[in-house]
Amino acid sequence: MAQKGRYHRPTKTITVNLDKVRIGGNYAAMLRASGQDKSNAAAVKPNINLEQEPAYIAPERVAYVEKIKNWMREPNWCAGYSWLMLREDYEIYEKRDGLTRDEYYEIAKVAINTGPEQMNRLRKDKVSDARYYELCKIMASHGVFQDVDCEKLNRGTQNGAYKIANLAIDSLCKLTADFQVKYAVRGVRNVTKEQKYMGERDVAQLLFYMWLIVHNSLLTDVSDKDITEFVEKGFVIPMDADRYIVKLTQNAKTNPCTGLMKSVRLGEGLHVPEFCKKAQGKVLDIYDEVIKREKAAEK
Repeated sequence: MAQKGRYHRPTKTITVNLDKVRIGGNYAAMLRASGQDKSNAAAVKPNINLEQEPAYIAPERVAYVEKIKNWMREPNWCAGYSWLMLREDYEIYEKRDGLTRDEYYEIAKVAINTGPEQMNRLRKDKVSDARYYELCKIMASHGVFQDVDCEKLNRGTQNGAYKIANLAIDSLCKLTADFQVKYAVRGVRNVTKEQKYMGERDVAQLLFYMWLIVHNSLLTDVSDKDITEFVEKGFVIPMDADRYIVKLTQNAKTNPCTGLMKSVRLGEGLHVPEFCKKAQGKVLDIYDEVIKREKAAEK
């Protein structure tokens, strides 16, 4: 990337398409070397830890539940088909096999961990509000935010919709394709436009966080004017920028950030408060460090 001083100089906005353009060779070299330039949502590694804390399942039912869990772990479309069939035929499983809601919850955790973009196949009426929140945590931990019932989330825990959206933004570092970033950001942005699932300051915080790390107003639909307004209203302060920089720094240590870096548009953030400009420069520095790390791993 360019030196930090060039990030904010008045220049024509450039959309960085790393499939076609080589920027100093760093991005392209990193992607070729790490094999992360494959636009495949399945590349996101499952967060197995979030499958813990099981509900009670009778000992004689464990093998039955494990069999269905294994269906949900099948690669590619097989798992998605099994998840869909369980949704469509839930009552059959319930009456014929005695499927309980505790068992369904355990199966759902595995299914969503395998295909986090398929929350729309969950039978929300078969899980409590609190359990729905836990399932959405699994989804968001993959950098996915779609088909979310915000009313159910907010019943599941206080400020549930905000917490899940914030976790999804935290997890954007895991994504390897820019289209994955686009879908997640679009989902969060649509919820913030509703103006009924979270407070005005929470909305401002989410949008500032997205604007900062995605670094592309076309994706976030958050303008310099919006950011300036958030600052003027006191919804965003320098301490918030510092906090998000710390979070990004920590997340970038163990995640590729490839989808985020492919989304960057240089020359953005020209007409925002100074601390916001500086924060954007720090974000790009973090991405530079990721590139250096990947290049060092090639040797």
